[in-house]
Amino acid sequence: MHDPTDPTGDSYYPQLHRHWGVCAEELLHHTSRYYCYTEAFLRNLSGRRSFEMAGYRPKLLSEEQRKLMGAILTGLPDRASGSAIVRVVEAARRGDGQVDPDLTEQYRKQLALVPHNATVAFDHDFQERDLPEDLPPLDPFLAIAERLQMPVAVHGRCVEVSLRLLAQHLDSPQHQVRENLQDSVLWLHEAGYRLRNHPDLTHAEAEEIGDNGCV
Repeated sequence: MHDPTDPTGDSYYPQLHRHWGVCAEELLHHTSRYYCYTEAFLRNLSGRRSFEMAGYRPKLLSEEQRKLMGAILTGLPDRASGSAIVRVVEAARRGDGQVDPDLTEQYRKQLALVPHNATVAFDHDFQERDLPEDLPPLDPFLAIAERLQMPVAVHGRCVEVSLRLLAQHLDSPQHQVRENLQDSVLWLHEAGYRLRNHPDLTHAEAEEIGDNGCV
C-alpha cells in the first residue's frame, strides 16, 4: 500500500491476494519458462481449457492493462477473476493495449485503489494462519502428489516441485484430478506456502532434501 509518511513518495499496488501465489509474479513482473503452471492454473480457474500464454510477456501490457491486472489480482481467485485475467493476457498477446470497458466497470472500485504509475511489491512473508489442527494445509497436496507419483520436497514454507509436471496434472483429462489439485494448491497459497520450481526432482532426492514432509 502507499505510505503517505514515506519520504520517497513511492506508490505501490494494494496487497495482491495471497491465493494467486507465484502466478501474480508471472503475470505482472516476469514470465519465466515455467509459465506453464500459471497457464494451467488460469485454465482451471476460468474454465477456458483452450487458453494459452505462449508469447505473453508482462512488458506487453499497456499501463491501463497493467493497472487493471493489478486491480484484479488484489481479489480472490475465482471463475470471474480468472476469466478477466485471461481476457487481459489475450489482448496483450494480440498487441491490443486497450482494456474492455466492461472489465473497467467490473473492477472500478479496485482500480480506484491503485495509484497512477504504481509499482508492484511482492510480499511472500506470510504470517502463520489459524487452520484446523486435524487437517494441516500440506496434507491434501501431499496426498494428491503421492497418488499422482509426483515428487515433492518441503522446506519450512517452501514447497519444491516440478512446475512443469504440476502443470501437466492440472491439465489432466480427469475433471476430479484437476479440481482436487487446484483446491490443494489454493490451500497452500492461503496458508503462506510458496511453490518453487525444481525441475526433474526425483522421489529419492525429495526424501533426501525435504525437512518438513516429502513424497
